[in-house]
Amino acid sequence: MKSSLRYLTPLFVTALVAGTIYATYLFAPKEFEECCEYIGLLAPEGVSEVPGVDHADLERAAEDGSLPATVPGLRIGDGPGEISLPALAGGTVKIDCSKADYTMIVWVSCYCPTSKIYEERLNKLASDFDNMQWYAVNSSAMESVAELYDHFDDGDPNRLRIPVLKDDRNVIADRFGARVTTETFIFDRQGKLQYRGAIDDARNPQSVEVEYVRTVLTELMTSRAPSWRYQPPKGCCPIDRVKP
Repeated sequence: MKSSLRYLTPLFVTALVAGTIYATYLFAPKEFEECCEYIGLLAPEGVSEVPGVDHADLERAAEDGSLPATVPGLRIGDGPGEISLPALAGGTVKIDCSKADYTMIVWVSCYCPTSKIYEERLNKLASDFDNMQWYAVNSSAMESVAELYDHFDDGDPNRLRIPVLKDDRNVIADRFGARVTTETFIFDRQGKLQYRGAIDDARNPQSVEVEYVRTVLTELMTSRAPSWRYQPPKGCCPIDRVKP
């Protein structure tokens, strides 16, 4: 009898955990969406996460949509500095904000589930605002150029179509204060930061109510002040950084 219980106990525990997760999904779907990457339900095998590192603690926007003082990195009005990064297929790309009225730089990953589900939305934004520059940057120490190339050039018609650049040793991420994927930075022709943070207000595309980037770009291109200068980005785990 004792021997049988010894084998049944792990099965009971597994069933209990599975039941708890399913109940959470049924009765608290929004909360489930917010935490599912953390417990590994959406993360593929080998997801780029550092074991033991907590989710990024991202500041809420101020009531007026301004950038909180505690957010690291670039402030509104700051310039990006010199950016010259390798492209996945070879060669080097220099980002020059003076070449277009607006330039958006977004941090991406080939493993992060959040980054993947934003690829189609980024493609739509880049198509709708095709009179500006779009760049994606990967700064993860655990994602090689070969892995990035295999993902972003795999032939999937819904794959991200804007240029992806590799930020080795997270130099640009540290300068900008980028912490998660996806996180966006919008600059004007003078190279001044106009907005940083979230693309929209929900990772689940069915739950989106406010499209921050679309609204901000529309306002900027019609000579209006942005409704927000910052919204906390919808990211999962922090970018895997190389410590200085």
